[in-house]
Amino acid sequence: MNTQQKSILFGSILGALLGAAGGYLFSRGLDMPRPEEENGFSLRSIPPGQMVAILIAIMGVLRGIAELGEEI
Repeated sequence: MNTQQKSILFGSILGALLGAAGGYLFSRGLDMPRPEEENGFSLRSIPPGQMVAILIAIMGVLRGIAELGEEI
C-alpha cells in the first residue's frame, strides 16, 4: 500500500469518526428540553443561513488540510 492509499484510508476513517461524533452531538442537542415547548422534543430544520455557515466552515477546514499537505 503506497502513501497516497494510506492517507486516503486514514482520512476516510477519521472522516467517518468525526461524522459519527457530529451526528451524536446534533441528536443530543435535539433531546435537550426547551422551555418554549411542552414535550421538549423538536425536529425543526436548520435555518439556511446556519447551513451556509456550516458548509463554509467545512470548506475552510478542508482547504487548511490541503494546504498542510502541500507544505509537507
